[in-house]
Amino acid sequence: MTVTKLFPRVLPFLLLALPVGLLHAQEEGVATAEGSTLRMTDLPLPEDYYPGLRQILEKAGRSAPELVRVGIDREVAQQRLRIARSRYYPSLGVGGNLGYRFTQRSGEENDGSMSGSVSVGLSRPLYFWGAVEAGVNQGEIDFESSLLETKEQFQATVQRLRDQYLELILNEMQLRNLRIRRNNLETSLARRESDYRAGRLSEEEYLSYLIELDNSLIEIEELEDERNETIASFKRISGVKEDPVIPSGVAPINLDALEAELVGDEVAPTWVEETFNIQLNRNTLEKVDLDSTIIKSRQRPNVSFSASVSQAPVNTSTANDVDTIRWFAGLSVSWNVFDGFATQASRRINLLQKRRLENQIRTNIEILEEERNTMMNDLMVMIRKQRLVERRFELDSRIYSRVKKEFGEGRVSSNEYRQTQAEFYADEFALHIARASLLQAVADYLVVLNADRAVDFLDFQETDV
Repeated sequence: MTVTKLFPRVLPFLLLALPVGLLHAQEEGVATAEGSTLRMTDLPLPEDYYPGLRQILEKAGRSAPELVRVGIDREVAQQRLRIARSRYYPSLGVGGNLGYRFTQRSGEENDGSMSGSVSVGLSRPLYFWGAVEAGVNQGEIDFESSLLETKEQFQATVQRLRDQYLELILNEMQLRNLRIRRNNLETSLARRESDYRAGRLSEEEYLSYLIELDNSLIEIEELEDERNETIASFKRISGVKEDPVIPSGVAPINLDALEAELVGDEVAPTWVEETFNIQLNRNTLEKVDLDSTIIKSRQRPNVSFSASVSQAPVNTSTANDVDTIRWFAGLSVSWNVFDGFATQASRRINLLQKRRLENQIRTNIEILEEERNTMMNDLMVMIRKQRLVERRFELDSRIYSRVKKEFGEGRVSSNEYRQTQAEFYADEFALHIARASLLQAVADYLVVLNADRAVDFLDFQETDV
């Protein structure tokens, strides 16, 4: 459940009147946020405000289960690179046979004997028109892409953990308010029963109240189940076994500093080329170009160095089964002169793949540029709205303090006081939902720019090969 879905669910009970005694116990419990005095030097991320979340992300960079899968993919790419590089080395083979040899001669004596032979051969490509180097380069590109995919996957994992962490914060606030409402209903139960027995409350009103009381318990249990499910998912994704410590509220954001960072930091013209999406597509395009070199080499003479030595019995003019050793060292040439137009078709496919990738890259660049501009505009609007929400909550806090004082002096009715307090809690919850949404939007913006600092938590060596 995202933070934007929480406010509609909690609004009905926030608007209910809250008994004075219990609310007095809670009125000083306005959610405060860990790290609220943070001085921003960059676009803010949730882990900048919550050291607990930062520690979890650091552990996730070492032990997140999803990294196991991408780690295996990276290991596969590494081994494929070793396979491609193996063509730089000579290949060595050994062969032999053992059996009965029979020779039949017309008009002469036949002969037969047990015989065997053994041979050792060595070969190495010398000139394949760049095909060998192209294959190795493709392996290196695959390994580089596997590193990019690992970072991209971890970035997505971090985004899920951030969202769930903020969701848990809001969930705890919602649970607090639901429990307050439940306590209020239970406190009023005796008075409702008395009014019902005295005839001051109709049976329908009394039964409706009991239904509301039972429903309040269901709402608490339902939200507790959602919280437990979110915690279980959070622990599974992060690979952390301990339950996270959830702060009491979403940290306030320095809106002036955030706006200054967004307006003042100019995005480099080449930012889009540094995104994972474009880098991976460029790598694929480079592989297609290298495929073209490999395909062209198929219809050209390929030169290899080869050497061999073999030993076998040979019949000579003077004797039979003479042990003979043959040595050879030199060049060998293979040339696929005609293959039924298969190479021609492969070259056409390669050209079409290249055109498709080039078109895809152009489209993705345009989409990313549009997405960045849209998100930038949305962030500026959200900052303006956030200022209004903060001002509204500050005003409601002053009104609430004044009404509370007047109520204590007996100058304000209990109904007016409860209504003021209900509005105060509703605005408080709306304030924290807005803060969470703004933090999520900033994180999403950094992901689009490929400027998310989450990859700093990733623990792996980029120079494995």
